[in-house]
Amino acid sequence: MNIAIKAFLLLSIAASTALTNAAIASSSPDNTVVLTRAFADDTYGEYQITVLKRALDVTPEYGDTTLKLHPQPMSQSRQMRTLLNGKADVMWSVTSQSREEKLIPVRLPLLRGYSGHRVFVVNPAKQTEFQRAASLDELKQKQFVQGADWPDFTILEANGFGVIGETWSTWFTSMYLLVERDVVDGFPRNVIEIHDGIRRLNSKKLTIEGRHLLSYPNYEYFFVRGDRQALADRIRLGLIRLIKSGELAQIFNSIETHQLANEIVNDTNRLVHKLNNPLISYQLNYADWINTPELAVKAMEKEMGYMSLAIDSSD
Repeated sequence: MNIAIKAFLLLSIAASTALTNAAIASSSPDNTVVLTRAFADDTYGEYQITVLKRALDVTPEYGDTTLKLHPQPMSQSRQMRTLLNGKADVMWSVTSQSREEKLIPVRLPLLRGYSGHRVFVVNPAKQTEFQRAASLDELKQKQFVQGADWPDFTILEANGFGVIGETWSTWFTSMYLLVERDVVDGFPRNVIEIHDGIRRLNSKKLTIEGRHLLSYPNYEYFFVRGDRQALADRIRLGLIRLIKSGELAQIFNSIETHQLANEIVNDTNRLVHKLNNPLISYQLNYADWINTPELAVKAMEKEMGYMSLAIDSSD
């Protein structure tokens, strides 16, 4: 190896080690990480909770820590306020420029970008009507519902859809009721969450529309409160290690609703309608990190300032 290059690499690793030690030393003396949640249901967010716990488990050099769920379920906007007020440390959510400015985003799409793949919950009586719709313009003539504080509400509205906003409620009951009662034509849900929601409500007046698929850049991240940079880097490093070991892919693929989502996304009989997302100014080339693990690792390392080079013992 060229002596100058070797010297540069040694200096880079030394600097990276110093940064890492400083970050670890500055981490909160309170070894508790509080995660917010939307619902009191024991299974809601089980995947995200498992991933976060494992990311903390595989980074022991940052010290022992305990992951706790915030006792109060709350809307996404209230979760943000809870982090900004210092009463919690981490939330997971679809990203937006505003959220990335106020909190620290860990830019690994937890759902492989599937947050931007949406199909409609409809009343079975509407199925034929949707089947006849052959264009995006025809879909835009219909009336839909979304959570009022979801980024997806803004995305759909910006793309010309007729959409009303409904306030947060337990398991979105009110939004599903609007579909059951034909007040709206449909409820766009991401392909991972749609099966579980319908299953929980167990209503004969709710089904998955079978012809259309909306697709736009949309990523669900962990967000960390602004004064816990070391925690954000710990989560990034943990995700790197889980990707490299293959464990993150195993966790993702072990969940039935994720398997069902794969079937929807890869269904060649569906009409795919591409939409714009005005809330973010970028697209990721590693969103599907199962198929692009090297790109995902490099992106996480870049966000950390390549600190993982100094502390990942597997390298």
